Formats: sequence, C-alpha cells, structure tokens
Amino acid sequence: MLLWYVALFFIALVLGFFQVSVFLSFMVIAVYIVLTFPLVTPLFWSKDTNKMMKYIKKSHNEYFKFLYRFLNGDLNEAETIASSMKKGKMRDIARVMLLIKNEQFSKARELLEPMKDSTFKYYYLAASAQGEGKFEDYQSYKNRVKDQDYRKWLEIEELVRAGKKTEAGGILEAHIAKLRGTKLLSAVHFRSELKYR
Repeated sequence: MLLWYVALFFIALVLGFFQVSVFLSFMVIAVYIVLTFPLVTPLFWSKDTNKMMKYIKKSHNEYFKFLYRFLNGDLNEAETIASSMKKGKMRDIARVMLLIKNEQFSKARELLEPMKDSTFKYYYLAASAQGEGKFEDYQSYKNRVKDQDYRKWLEIEELVRAGKKTEAGGILEAHIAKLRGTKLLSAVHFRSELKYR
C-alpha cells in the first residue's frame, strides 16, 4: 500500500514538473486511482478469497485482525482482539458478531438497539430475533434490511432452520458466484459453517 502512495506522489510530482494543466493532471490521477485501487485493496472487488484472507491477515487494522480470527474459527483470539479495540462502531460490530456466533442473542440486541440505523443493525437484529424464535420481530427487522445480499442470507438461514439444508446450500452456492469482496468472504464462511449444522 505504501508503494501505491509513493507512485501516486511521483505521478503528481512529474505532472507538476512538466506544468501539465490542472484538468489533465486530475484526469491522470483519477485514472491511476480507478485502475490500481482494486489491485491494492482486494477487499472491495476481488473474487479471490485466499488473496483477501492474506490481505486481512497482514493488515494492521484491528477490525481486520479480528475478522481474520473470526473467519478462521479462532473465537477466543477474536474475542481478545475485539475487547482490545478502541470504543466505537467497529468494536461494537465485532462484539455483536461474537455474541450472535455464541447464540447470546439478547446481549447482541442490547448492543444493537442504540446503534444508528443501518443495514448491519437490522441484519443482526433480524438474526438475533430469528435465533430467539421471535418471528414477528424477525419479519419486521428483515423488512428493514435494504441490502439484497443480506436479505438472501436471512432467507437461507430460514431454510436451514426449517430443515431444508440441501436447498439452502444450493441457493447459497448460486449466490456466492455473484459476490465479491468482504461479502464473498462472509458467504464462504457461512457455507463452511453450514456443513457442520
């Protein structure tokens, strides 16, 4: 990532040295960013889960460290990292993920309720209501989830809980083919968990 910034600085320096117009300089830098950013940060567009896992493993970002441990099933280490994170939204997200994973739905709801309205909030509120068997709450929260991928995962979980694991697996496989980035990592993790349920 550092080399990416160095290259960006060098391009800007060369453009300034040759006194290229502001508009052309802006266009060259914009093209550079658009073409190279997905290569440097694979979490946005990549379909290569190994590359994304290597990226989050090497990352110095606390949330990515947590996510790497969480996705690899090392929940004790993930919990340690989550508790050492600075207070804020990312720490709360990490804690909610752990609570849902450990089926502590009421504690997860306590953390989620005061959060600002977002897809994440309603997705996990729906998941916790589903886990507690509160069907009306589940439907209410599910209807507030705007992201179609998250809604699809809730529907797949419904099928699993209804005993239609094979059908759910087929739908998940078809859905995985369409995903990229962190959503792909989440779906692959969901698929691996589905095998043991």
